[in-house]
Amino acid sequence: MDRRDLLKLLGTTAAFAGWSPVDLEALLTPGGTRRAGMAFFTDAQREAITAFSDLIIPTTDTPGAVEAGGVEYIELMVSEWYNAEERERFMRGLAHLDEHTESATGVRFAYAGEVRQTAILKGMEAEGRALMEADPDAPESFFHQARGLVLHGYYTSEIGMKEELLFVGLPGRYDGYAPLSQISRAGGASNE
Repeated sequence: MDRRDLLKLLGTTAAFAGWSPVDLEALLTPGGTRRAGMAFFTDAQREAITAFSDLIIPTTDTPGAVEAGGVEYIELMVSEWYNAEERERFMRGLAHLDEHTESATGVRFAYAGEVRQTAILKGMEAEGRALMEADPDAPESFFHQARGLVLHGYYTSEIGMKEELLFVGLPGRYDGYAPLSQISRAGGASNE
């Protein structure tokens, strides 16, 4: 290790006391990525979240939520960003998803098949909506909480931004009076 790397390491260690050596190495390595939280969910829970995410935003002509890293995003948010109450509510809902599916079909959610999974999620969505209508101050249902994470993770990912939303980092000129028929989905001129 040269002197410059040693100084970076010492300065970073002082600034980020309490971080693990793996976290510090990821921070100092050019292009390094930190995949935190990947040990939070069990394999069965990760399978359920993967199946859930794939049903919310499936792969079509664009990559779906799973390909966009949605499962990793959800695991990171639940493990590191949720407070204890939000995390506990999410984990109870995730357990309920598998328990409910297993009692109805004999298998866990990830293995119930798309038709059954869709029916179960529609039921959970309706149940959550009814609870919110009955008590507007009630906490968000598991379905709505998990769906929100899938949508946010997907539409803030590079895949979601560039391939689905057709986001262009450098905008073109602004024309406040452009006819709507001349504007494409990404905000640029159409090919008509």
